[in-house]
Amino acid sequence: MAELILFTLVRLLLPFTLIIASLSRPVALSMIYLIMFFVSPWLLQTKSYFQRSLLKFYLVFTCILSAIFAIGHLLINFFNLLFPYMDIKPSITIILRQVGFVNFMGLRAIAIFHWILPDIMVTIMALIVLVFIVLSAKKNSQSKDYKDSEMPVEYNNEPVTNLRYSEINRLLIIAYIRSVLKTSPIFSLIVLYVAATLRPSLPGSLYFMIFIVAGTYWALYRQFNCGMHYPLIVVAISLSVQIICFVSYQLPVIQSYLNSESIWARIMGLEALLLLFNRNWNGMIFKLNNEIHVDSYLSPVALMWAYFVIALNIIHHRRYKLIFTTMRMKIGPKPDDQPHQLIRQPGQNEIIAVNNEKPSTVEQFFYMICDLTSFIYKNSYILLNIVMMASTTTNFILLKNSLYNQLTTN
Repeated sequence: MAELILFTLVRLLLPFTLIIASLSRPVALSMIYLIMFFVSPWLLQTKSYFQRSLLKFYLVFTCILSAIFAIGHLLINFFNLLFPYMDIKPSITIILRQVGFVNFMGLRAIAIFHWILPDIMVTIMALIVLVFIVLSAKKNSQSKDYKDSEMPVEYNNEPVTNLRYSEINRLLIIAYIRSVLKTSPIFSLIVLYVAATLRPSLPGSLYFMIFIVAGTYWALYRQFNCGMHYPLIVVAISLSVQIICFVSYQLPVIQSYLNSESIWARIMGLEALLLLFNRNWNGMIFKLNNEIHVDSYLSPVALMWAYFVIALNIIHHRRYKLIFTTMRMKIGPKPDDQPHQLIRQPGQNEIIAVNNEKPSTVEQFFYMICDLTSFIYKNSYILLNIVMMASTTTNFILLKNSLYNQLTTN
């Protein structure tokens, strides 16, 4: 259960927090959180000591940096009360404002809280994951020492290890679900489709074409094997460039040189989500862009999640077939109702005594999830057919409405 909680924290909550921190403020500090988000899929690839140490270093660095940013807001405003340099030198105020440090004088409490909330969220989330890793490692160490202190049971002068069959199956099911989420191309294609169709852009057309070609190939009940690996690398690079351009465009300095109505901004799908004021106005620091709709706000989130899922797929593509084959072989029917069953491992002088107990409610839930993911994986070609037909119908309706509006206007 500890591994499942850690997987949820590192693979879901932490990247989602970094996405919010990257998009909630149109300042340079958001670029730092964006870099942290790009690194996050490459963490915790295995359970090795090096990967755990790398994850701890990343969390400590993230926690310290975000805490410095949060404290920096308060310190800059405290020094501004003693020495009002922001009012005397407007150039310093503009530079600090572009970086992410603003003058809190005359602002509403909700505006101040919203401005420092992303730093606080990242600090708390990184601290929670770090504390959980430390406590989990300490508990595992104590459990290992306790098991090592116990005397092994002898069976015909051979060591015997007592294991619960349901516990073995539960761990295998967790690994199976994790491998499905990380390696199955169906999730990557669906997320890529959502990212491609929310807002029109030139990179979005590339993603949509890859989705159509790969979805058609998969719908013919063909296996991707390693052939899908190379297009996903190109897509991940394209997503990275587009996300960096989009977050960079949120800076007022970039917007002053590149208008949102220009041809390059429209081709790349660049839109200003938040409009930062040059100075505090009406108790606010920025305002929402009223000229865009909800899909414009959802588009960068979909792009970032598409990068995250595809990066995980790229990282684990080599173990794709091995993990699935191993899990399908090992997760089999339960043994009979015999109280104990002795299993001799091939090539070893160790006998495992499996305690045949009925699985608990939690373990039955894992079996149900395993069957559900297997069903989705085996029938994913049908799902892709439905998605492609729905996307084609939607695009045809949108094109028809667009032509009708143009003819009506003329």
